[in-house]
Amino acid sequence: MVMILATLLIPQANGQDYTTPDQYEFRVQSDVPYGVATNYLGLEDTLLLDIYTPNNNDDTERPLMVLVHGGTWLGGCKDDPSGIVPMILQFVKRGYVVASINYRLGWHKAEFVSGNVAGYGISPWPIQYRAFYALDSMEIKRAMYRGQQDAKGAIRFMKGRAAQDSVCVEKVFIGGESAGGFVALATAFMDRDEEKPSACNTLADAPAPYSLFLNATALNCVFDSLTPTEDMLTRPNLGPVEGDLNLNGQDATVKGVVNFYGGVPQEAFELDWWQGVDTPAVYLYHQTPDAVVPFNSGRPYGILSTYCNLGAAPWHPRYPIVSGSGAIKTAFDQMVDPPAHTTEFPSFPPFDPNIALFDCIRMGDNGSYHFTRNHAITGQNVANFFGPYASDFGACMSSGIPVLPGHVQINVHPQPARDLLYVNGLSGPVRILDVAGREQLRIMLRDGQVDASGLADGVYLIMSVDQTQPAIRFSVAH
Repeated sequence: MVMILATLLIPQANGQDYTTPDQYEFRVQSDVPYGVATNYLGLEDTLLLDIYTPNNNDDTERPLMVLVHGGTWLGGCKDDPSGIVPMILQFVKRGYVVASINYRLGWHKAEFVSGNVAGYGISPWPIQYRAFYALDSMEIKRAMYRGQQDAKGAIRFMKGRAAQDSVCVEKVFIGGESAGGFVALATAFMDRDEEKPSACNTLADAPAPYSLFLNATALNCVFDSLTPTEDMLTRPNLGPVEGDLNLNGQDATVKGVVNFYGGVPQEAFELDWWQGVDTPAVYLYHQTPDAVVPFNSGRPYGILSTYCNLGAAPWHPRYPIVSGSGAIKTAFDQMVDPPAHTTEFPSFPPFDPNIALFDCIRMGDNGSYHFTRNHAITGQNVANFFGPYASDFGACMSSGIPVLPGHVQINVHPQPARDLLYVNGLSGPVRILDVAGREQLRIMLRDGQVDASGLADGVYLIMSVDQTQPAIRFSVAH
């Protein structure tokens, strides 16, 4: 029987800087499955994420950023170059591992709307706007809830493979844009089942949607229009806050959350999402005249739907009242012990309904003020704010420190290795074992290099043949 000496895990400073931009090239592992879940129509949705890994191969304690795309819980994608990707690049090039996730999309549509439907017939709106008419405000809350369940599962999935990615599970952050901002905030703060919105319990079945609507949603970034059958219209209890994905012993807590022009439903304040000893730090980004998600409080799309609908029936009245970043900041300022937080609020003149025609044109010319104006500046601001958490040398436990006096320090990098593994602190004959203790390789270690090209992807242990030094864990991913 092989005896593997356990290594005492104690903090080690890694000296990494996660604030300077454009430090590293990176590689991408695309379409990694992290779970299967049931969407709003009862269909199975295979959930995928992309993993961006920086080439800072000497870092064994990387921070992890999980990013969530936007798209009104109807569309959007984890690898949209005009969506979430520019923000992904801000973090991976600074040394973060970034997981960009897809999550369940879609919600039930209304049974009837009087008047012209946006996107139908002579309406000047794009055809996709035919999908904007929600059955009721509960459908939007249910979509957000499913999204945060998926994001929690993605966090646990990434924590479960932390050794493979050289991630420190105590330095995990989440962020999202628009609908993804709602998901990110809910993921970070909704951690008790008492905080679950009542809309996410069992509800009466949805009616068949109005025939003029586009009952469209995206499955793994493919936009499709489905005609629901009767059994697709049920609205079951959506289950516990944590969901049931990747219950692997890891938790879904994060050190920080960044909201890019998203928000929270009113229940966040009524149910006190903000309480708790593990409350994360919060970065809030929002342009003040945002016409999609209100900067303060209101219904999403209220301005566009009310004043700029060009003859189409408004679609916002059945959306829930939500609080954007401005209202969240105001609430934090009124708390005795608020979460650590900072803001970036580019300010412009508010929408003026007295000159609605001209201001609707201004909204259109400025993307409804619903985007990140300068990814480089905002990325720097977020990185600076999260920097102390990302570089917290005491947060992580390193396997590179010996357990007994007289042992030398052993470090292995990169994590994960692809071709060459570099070993400091070992020499002479060594063994490489899989996690079940089966020997995979025995070599004479020369110049601190191990050819890992013949090892399958996974987690391994390297140890001296005479077992005079602790076994050290490393990972391989080609």
